[in-house]
Amino acid sequence: MRILVTGATGFVGSRLVKALEKKGHTVIGFGSKGGNLLTEEGLSNIRSKRFDAVYHLAAELDETSPALWDANVEGTRNLLEICKRRGIYRFVLLSTIGVLGNAAHPLREDDPYNPFTRYEKSKAEAERIVMDYRLKHQIPYTIVRSTIIYGPNRFWKQIFEAAKQGYPMIGKGDNQFHLVYVDDVVQFLLLALKPEAQNQIYNLAGPDTYSYRGTYKLICKAIHRRFPSKAVSPIAAKAAGIAYLAKAKLKGERPNVTLLPSSIDRLLRNRIVDISKAKAIGYSPKYPLEKGLLKTAKELGM
Repeated sequence: MRILVTGATGFVGSRLVKALEKKGHTVIGFGSKGGNLLTEEGLSNIRSKRFDAVYHLAAELDETSPALWDANVEGTRNLLEICKRRGIYRFVLLSTIGVLGNAAHPLREDDPYNPFTRYEKSKAEAERIVMDYRLKHQIPYTIVRSTIIYGPNRFWKQIFEAAKQGYPMIGKGDNQFHLVYVDDVVQFLLLALKPEAQNQIYNLAGPDTYSYRGTYKLICKAIHRRFPSKAVSPIAAKAAGIAYLAKAKLKGERPNVTLLPSSIDRLLRNRIVDISKAKAIGYSPKYPLEKGLLKTAKELGM
């Protein structure tokens, strides 16, 4: 099969491309060097290619970016416009579990939309557009709602560096959330092409859950650092994050992800995910959190 992958040079995309090629597929990679989904140059580049299926992974993650909505919503719409006359086998959208918000119970695929951040709202809208194109233009889809993806990239290097420097706990840390290692995400994305995954939504997470405090302890263990004894209140942390972001904007600097208000919000949420539907089509996550964090630390040279 000839498969178009947007975000092909990214954290997940680069690994997915290798996995697809290993399976014998021909991959048409579309990354930052090929333009983007909002420019005529980028769209023409895609129109000129022949492909049978699409993995749409490209997204703007930076909550501070003014281009976030257009990149995630209009970019998805533009790509679907190209696909609608091609009779493609599948359009796979990598979304976020954040479209469902927070909950005291394990989040299921049929839970109502409840996005909070700009990013989450943009991905919820992208999902709606994908499903609308199925109804109006018969484009088969699979939507994959991943929890926070971790592994050896620059964002997690910043997180590990912050832990190395004794970044304090925020609040009590008894809230619980799921993470998922990048290779487990790739494993499920391959399964998303199965016939039974057509026109389905899947929630995706790792095999185990930890509290925020427990997760931080595992990070400290992975980098051989003591767990910090210092803690700050959520209110103080948010205030510091807002002040930091304002200062970074004034200086025109790219902010450190660990210090953003949106990152602090993520640390304080309860977000457990029911992955039974994903398991029903063969998903078998290989990386419990401790194993995945140890692997991340090793690959980052921490």
